Amino acid sequence: MSASRLLSTATPFVILAVAGMGLASAQSSSPFATKKKQQAWDMPIPTAPQTAAQPSTYQPYSAPNTAPVYPRGSSTPPTGQPVVNVGRIYQPEAPAYAPMRTNAQSLAATKPVSGSDYNYNPRPAPVVSETPDFGKPISLAGGNLPPGLPRQASPYQSAAPSASPYAPQRAQTTQAPSTATPNYGSPYGGGQSIPPQAGYQQPYPPTGQPSGQPYPNQGPTSYPAPQQPQSWKDRLGLGNLATMLRGKFSLGAAATYRDQPPNQIGPDDAWSEDFIGDAEVEFEVSAITQGGLEYGLNLAARAQHDAYRRGFGGRLADCPPSVAGCSGLKGHTSQFYTVGEDTAEDFQAQLESAHIFLRSAYGDVTVGRDDGAAYLFSLGAPTLLAIGASNSPVDYTGYDSVKTVNDASGFAEKITYTSPRLLGDQIGVGVQLGVSYALKADACGVDYCVDRDIAGLIRPEIEDVFEAGLALDRTFENGMSVEGTFSYARGSEKSGFAGLDDLQSYGAGLELGYGDWTLGGSWLQSNNGLFDGDYTAYDAGVTWKPGALGFTLNYGHAEDENVNLTSDQAVFGVTYDFDKFTLGTGVQYVSRTSDGLVGGVLTPLDQTATSAFVQGSFKF
Repeated sequence: MSASRLLSTATPFVILAVAGMGLASAQSSSPFATKKKQQAWDMPIPTAPQTAAQPSTYQPYSAPNTAPVYPRGSSTPPTGQPVVNVGRIYQPEAPAYAPMRTNAQSLAATKPVSGSDYNYNPRPAPVVSETPDFGKPISLAGGNLPPGLPRQASPYQSAAPSASPYAPQRAQTTQAPSTATPNYGSPYGGGQSIPPQAGYQQPYPPTGQPSGQPYPNQGPTSYPAPQQPQSWKDRLGLGNLATMLRGKFSLGAAATYRDQPPNQIGPDDAWSEDFIGDAEVEFEVSAITQGGLEYGLNLAARAQHDAYRRGFGGRLADCPPSVAGCSGLKGHTSQFYTVGEDTAEDFQAQLESAHIFLRSAYGDVTVGRDDGAAYLFSLGAPTLLAIGASNSPVDYTGYDSVKTVNDASGFAEKITYTSPRLLGDQIGVGVQLGVSYALKADACGVDYCVDRDIAGLIRPEIEDVFEAGLALDRTFENGMSVEGTFSYARGSEKSGFAGLDDLQSYGAGLELGYGDWTLGGSWLQSNNGLFDGDYTAYDAGVTWKPGALGFTLNYGHAEDENVNLTSDQAVFGVTYDFDKFTLGTGVQYVSRTSDGLVGGVLTPLDQTATSAFVQGSFKF
């Protein structure tokens, strides 16, 4: 068994064995996970400020007790001692905003007398307002008191049950309120107000009146201020725009040793100093309507210095299609080829996002230049570094050959829908779906570039790209989290050249987190848009981050049948966080084999590279 085949077979088991000592919770490398954010419908809806109620100046009136004081054991006053009449009957003032008709005269203070000395002259009946009194009559003299009030003996004895307690044997001219609550009068005027009963307190407001609020017949009535009509700008949320600006910068340097045949394309043998730089800036402006819809514009640009490639893939050793066993085709997913010019560039910059979006409780919709659903629902092995054993944005060695993200349409213009997280409370597992459609897959970004034609090389032209993704996640009571993703993409090949086929690609990923540990892996299978040229890749990784200090270990493997490529690579690194700044160091190792001509004979060619690197990154 060859050394590379032994490494390919044994390394995944070594990684998983090391990872078995713990599960991970470091930052996920899922592109889907990095796009999660708090939506407008998750945010607490701000409540309108409540106008403080005007403090009530009402003081409950307590009429003085006018009952005469008798000696203990006697029911009649002592001879020669006059009965003292304290106080007078309280007559409330009519509200200023609604004048009310009152009795023609105020009830005068009465000096209690006994027996035949009492002379009573009935007064004319008062004028009663035409506004009906909605109370039901009860007789306070009959003993029906408002609830909660003390029962006191009246100094007078009424001649009839319906007589007024203010004047014995007097015909009742007004009705007492029917409810246990005293009649406080109508706030709009018109009804006759009954003075409080002598000897009783009125400590509680009318039924339904909030405690501490002004009484209906006290002071002018306050009404809520009329709402001003809202402009179309307010209804659309344009009066309260939100902006977001974020980005990331990474710089790195490495000392790299390479061992390869002399006819290889790329860097020379022996030692070299390699530098990388990667910068990404994203800007977003959005508005939230009164109905909770968020809409806006998103822009993202990226620039990179990476001397040995233009996007993923690139030129391998010479293997022209005129030689049996060599291919003159370029796969859509892997982007590796063996004939034609080398497209690697030192520096490149691209606008990778320019789309409008609509976010709601029913999901997100984007239209424009953006990632497809298959990419959004792809997972990769977790890592703490800007470089990894798969899906690495930069490469010190120039031999990186492993990717597991399903980027079938890249940054091509498309329409995408992603659902909210569903069913988490019902079945205990969060479910999220996504679909997208792109007219064409021709686009070029920093890590993805398929729209460049090369003389002497045939590539599939993919259009009508449909993508779908599914994500499941669950967090257990012990703190362990599990996330799984599945993705699918299909596109039609329109050129019709021999050897080309409709594109189909599948992806899956799994990530476990527990405490300071994260363990994950992913897999990608694509037919490359070719009849015979599948690309297959998988990876595994583990991170441990107990604090500011973190450790990461990754392994990746890939096979491209179109160019007979096999690659194994690994990365080990240590990081330390200083707030928004991260410093890291580690080792990258790549070993790959592909077919090439040596003396006119097709021969497997081995390439190996080892880089010791230091890098720093800053987020804002």
